[in-house]
Amino acid sequence: MPKKNLKITKGEPELYDEKKKPLNIAMTPTGAKMLDDLAKNMGLTRSELVERIARGIIPLQTNSPETDDLGKSEEQSKLSSA
Repeated sequence: MPKKNLKITKGEPELYDEKKKPLNIAMTPTGAKMLDDLAKNMGLTRSELVERIARGIIPLQTNSPETDDLGKSEEQSKLSSA
């Protein structure tokens, strides 16, 4: 949660105990618009949406065949499909 009644200084941590670092990702225009729409619908910035997904605050659906091997090494993926 944001800290209340504090002046926000650019580059200073607001929600987390560490500064964010710049990160560039490449996306298709469609994917970028979808990310923007998701963030807007949730009242978040794109950056904060990605941060919350990465921290597990916003869970990803991982019970589909397309995502079953996400986060697994190539060797683990081979073992689970054997």
